[in-house]
Amino acid sequence: MNSINLPEDCSKQWDLLLLLLSSEEKKIDRTTDSEIEVMSYFYKHEGIRKILLQWLGQMHESYAKKKSKLDTATKSDEISLHWRHKGNENFRNNYIEESYKCYSKSVQYAEPGGPMFPLAFANRSASLLRLKRYQECMSDIEHALVNRYPREQQHKLYLRQADCLIELRQATRAQQALKEAREHAESLQLPAVHANEFDRHLKVIEKKLDILGPVNVKTEEPEPSSCLLGENHAFVSASSVLELKRSDTAGRYVVTKQATQRGDVLFAEDPYAFVALPLDGDLAIVCEQCCRGDVNCVPCKCCSRAVYCGERCRDAAWDQHHRFECIGAQSRLFPTIGIAHLALRVLLVSASHGFPALPQDAKTKQTTAQDLFKFYSDCDNVQIYKKDTPAFYRMFNLVTNFDKMNNADYIQYGLTATMLALYLESFTTFFPYLASQLPSTMSSEQVKLFASAFILRSLGQLVCNGHAALSLATFDDSGKGESRTLSEREVRHATAIYPSAAMMNHSCDPNIVNTFHRHRLVIRGGRELAAGAEVLNCYGPHRARELAADRRARLRAQYLFHCNCTACADGDRKDAVLLFSAYACPSCKGPVLWARRRAVCQQCRREPPLQAARLQLQHADDLEAQAEKAATLEERCEKLHEAFKLKQQVWHRHHTALRDAADRLARVHAEMGDFGKSVELIKQNIQSLEYHYGSFSVEVAHELRKLADVMLERMFRSPQHSDYRDWCLETHKIIKKAYQLMELNYGGWEPLVRRLKRQEAAVAAQLAGSRTPDAAHSVHHNLHYNLKI
Repeated sequence: MNSINLPEDCSKQWDLLLLLLSSEEKKIDRTTDSEIEVMSYFYKHEGIRKILLQWLGQMHESYAKKKSKLDTATKSDEISLHWRHKGNENFRNNYIEESYKCYSKSVQYAEPGGPMFPLAFANRSASLLRLKRYQECMSDIEHALVNRYPREQQHKLYLRQADCLIELRQATRAQQALKEAREHAESLQLPAVHANEFDRHLKVIEKKLDILGPVNVKTEEPEPSSCLLGENHAFVSASSVLELKRSDTAGRYVVTKQATQRGDVLFAEDPYAFVALPLDGDLAIVCEQCCRGDVNCVPCKCCSRAVYCGERCRDAAWDQHHRFECIGAQSRLFPTIGIAHLALRVLLVSASHGFPALPQDAKTKQTTAQDLFKFYSDCDNVQIYKKDTPAFYRMFNLVTNFDKMNNADYIQYGLTATMLALYLESFTTFFPYLASQLPSTMSSEQVKLFASAFILRSLGQLVCNGHAALSLATFDDSGKGESRTLSEREVRHATAIYPSAAMMNHSCDPNIVNTFHRHRLVIRGGRELAAGAEVLNCYGPHRARELAADRRARLRAQYLFHCNCTACADGDRKDAVLLFSAYACPSCKGPVLWARRRAVCQQCRREPPLQAARLQLQHADDLEAQAEKAATLEERCEKLHEAFKLKQQVWHRHHTALRDAADRLARVHAEMGDFGKSVELIKQNIQSLEYHYGSFSVEVAHELRKLADVMLERMFRSPQHSDYRDWCLETHKIIKKAYQLMELNYGGWEPLVRRLKRQEAAVAAQLAGSRTPDAAHSVHHNLHYNLKI
């Protein structure tokens, strides 16, 4: 191994180290060993310990102590000051969103108790006020004042606080804040210039208070619906209409006890444990304790890597897990090891909750890790899903598939668990704490063996049962923040484990829909289910996106089973995926697919020559490239239209690339204000998507939402048009359908879904009321954002 050249960046060495170490160990077959036996070998192996400890040390030296002008893993007032200056520059130039992001970084890096800490919060409160995020603004003001914001500037914060309270229609508290501002300014004996400036600001805010309007009732974020017919006491977090069963062939599985409808809530489950994923670019920050999105972050007191929605979550996270993860976060350990971070978190959460007690006569007997593992495994794996059973049993008894795994993979999991146990031993005080949380007294060696074997077991369980938690994010497709058309897409914000939902078996044609409220998993029926029907999830490969052979290969590689679901049975003849990448037959417009190295039309059975088609596509690509460089929207539209017409002649009407071309052209038409043509193109795409994914699919939901936005914009632009009322009727119908599908696929709590609900109500009111330009402007004023196409 000494002759191997490892990458200079030690975070990139991890996968190579695993390969090298596992190749040295693979001569020993570990697949018949228990977790305890595997970890007993690796954890005591001096050579492996030395290599892994050396790597951990390098990670700590490279990342925890690394400091650049813009970033550090710990705290730095110097870096905080840099970001505050950058925020000030953006604020002066009226780039308020950018100033907010810079001030948030200033907060993140500021040393608690240091001079930059209150200044960073105070500066950020100014951006929050301009962004109309009043509650968060007041929270930052409170942080600044509590952390000794300079006394000579505090009157400005009291004025800002009063401004927020007025906007929140809290007159009494606003008057008190103004009184505090006035009294504090008088105590400072300000110079005349500053005193006059203060009086001017004070009078402006007092005038706002005098004309304060009626209290606005704030619409609370909708909470997820509870399970259909209430929670099942025999199957925790599941609906009472479900039943957990077990068979020798299918293992544990879920069936309905009575018929259910599309949209019925079948599961509503909080995770046993989750980890927030590092977010890149401009994606919203997620609280690492409650998974609340788009948070006004409060950072960890020790590192700049962990952020929370407030002090309560920050303190709870520290007590539960972050005190043992903080050094790892600083050392960039967790982004490097992927899902193994969640395996560590499962151990930390289990220890925090306390391991289930043993019967009185068993406490003196369970003195080894092996004994304790056996005790926790020796249970009825259906009965443990009763509501009064500790959640630990459900987690501990999820399948690992170690018995089906190849030796090399099992060894790599064992090495990863060894590394994490060595991290806990060398960089934290976790093991003495763990000893106090276990239900029986063990030697320190047995405590470490229990922890490392527990991590190994969790790794196997998570690979088979882990869930990605998703949310919606909006993006500017121009990449410059200048486009009037935006798009949205799903982003993973966490990885979690849900023991009850994990009981569902896989199908490539699932009959449920997964939605996420923060970290809570809410599963609804994707279609009507008869009594006795099995409830089926999709583990990733879906019939509408991949061929049966490809799906089976992926499932075999990760989940170690051969898929025989309805969609896969006889899949090569029934699969329609190839249709969406097919050429169009020049004679009959049927799909041209490859069969035995020949391109054959599936309708007229002709073999059309494809060379001319390829030349047309090349010309179309050239036109699209020219469109990107066009000087005007009109020229760009003309080039894209020519390219689209050529592709219509070559591709089958349901080809995914043809939908993409139509989407690009629809965006340009919308940019130009030619909404009629944009609407027609989007409608064509909706028909194709319904054929491809189904009428209730998330793909159709997104396209309907695009259509709704364009129709709303058309209403706003032409309130006097003779077709205005017809537009209103059609727009209301489309928005209502878009809301229903988006709510089914994402939940009513998502901001974009709530926006659709408001739009539907506003257009309904417009139809019920007058058709005046003022009314149309009111709809636009309340609902208009950039077109989210």
